[in-house]
Amino acid sequence: MHKKEKKILAGVLILAAMLIISVAVFASNEATQQASTSKVTTITIVGKVDDTAVATITFPEAAPSSTVSNPYNSVDGSGDPPNKNQVVAGSNSEPVVRLKNTSGGTLYVWLSITSWTNSIAASEDYELVATTTTDVSVVDDMLSSDGNANTVDTDISMDTGTYKALYLELNLSSVAGKTGTSTLSVLGES
Repeated sequence: MHKKEKKILAGVLILAAMLIISVAVFASNEATQQASTSKVTTITIVGKVDDTAVATITFPEAAPSSTVSNPYNSVDGSGDPPNKNQVVAGSNSEPVVRLKNTSGGTLYVWLSITSWTNSIAASEDYELVATTTTDVSVVDDMLSSDGNANTVDTDISMDTGTYKALYLELNLSSVAGKTGTSTLSVLGES
């Protein structure tokens, strides 16, 4: 190679290196963006007949490792008819509560629970249906597979001012002689 060719080749290599360095400098002018939205709390938990807010849902005492499918709420109580959420194939069952969308738009329902204290729950299931549904024979949508905190996207939407019926079923653990608590939150996402 001649000296002149070597100088031209060296000049091309320097120019190529400068272009690579320039690209690297331009790349450092980029920043990753992150944003998030929160789910709204405008889906309320109300009684089965009126819009009175429900404070508690109670699962009656049962034997360890059994399934409790007859919870009741603090508004309607456990009175007539008994087993307001009883799930028996072929019978007319009733939800434990209704959910009402009080927002200004259509929302998708998310259910969230905290972990059950004292390891009282082995799992918890739900069904969320139209309030016109007259018979729910199976409650098997998983809210928590192990009684621990969990959040579930139900894939069910609610228009403003509408209701959905919520059925709950608790599968107790083998722990005996204990009482446990959990908090249910209902959230909405547009």
